[in-house]
Amino acid sequence: MVDWIKKSMSKGIWHSLAVIIVVLVAGPEIMMSMELMAMVELLGASTFVLMYVSGLKLFFSKLVAKYKKFERYSVFFIPSLSTLKQMPSLAFHAIPERTFSICFFGFIIVSMLCNYINILVGA
Repeated sequence: MVDWIKKSMSKGIWHSLAVIIVVLVAGPEIMMSMELMAMVELLGASTFVLMYVSGLKLFFSKLVAKYKKFERYSVFFIPSLSTLKQMPSLAFHAIPERTFSICFFGFIIVSMLCNYINILVGA
């Protein structure tokens, strides 16, 4: 009888010690996870996901606005689908000039660096 109590008490101490270590290591993230789980229980999974999707949409809308501001001096516009069906050559005007130039020169620089490193290592 006494051995059983000793085993259960020792298990309880180790379990509580493990919980204390996890709380100390994780810190405030445990409380955040509890709050998020409570929100999922109360609002439902679809509302919970909708909240994150709306936040991402807001973030990307600001990013797109900044990108359009960056490309404002080029001939960057996105034609509608009906206009593209009538005149498919308009798709070339949807290519942003500044971004294309930066990507093109970046590709050239990276490929030349890789070539140069390959020559140095291979020699």
